[in-house]
Amino acid sequence: MSYNNYRCVLAYIGGNMKKYLKIFGIVFVTTAAVYSAFKVIKLVKKYSLCPVLCGLSKLGASGADVIEISKNGTKFLSNADENGVDAFKEHLDSIGYSFIGQFGNSNLYEKNGLEVIVKRTKLFNKYYLYEIFNEKYFADKDN
Repeated sequence: MSYNNYRCVLAYIGGNMKKYLKIFGIVFVTTAAVYSAFKVIKLVKKYSLCPVLCGLSKLGASGADVIEISKNGTKFLSNADENGVDAFKEHLDSIGYSFIGQFGNSNLYEKNGLEVIVKRTKLFNKYYLYEIFNEKYFADKDN
């Protein structure tokens, strides 16, 4: 085979390689976009993202340590540092809840015989979202 024949073969392979790489790139970008969209939809459904984002803006603007983001007093936001965690514990103490124990990222509190579980979730590696659940919440979920 002569040098010109090798050039033709390499040109043919190179042309097909560009085509395959282009197809692979399109498939990769499409898959990443669809995956990202599903993750955002999952976050929106799981955390009711609109109140959380509004709460994050209030938390940053007001400089407060704890912000209530639900109308019924079951969701709160704080900074993900010791000051934010301590401020949330102080907030619960101020409304009459006493700390019983910790179970992973959840804490158990008691007030007048009613026990509640406070679940702590880290958001964006900068904030904590606290969700308060009581026995009635779990009884409603079972039905």
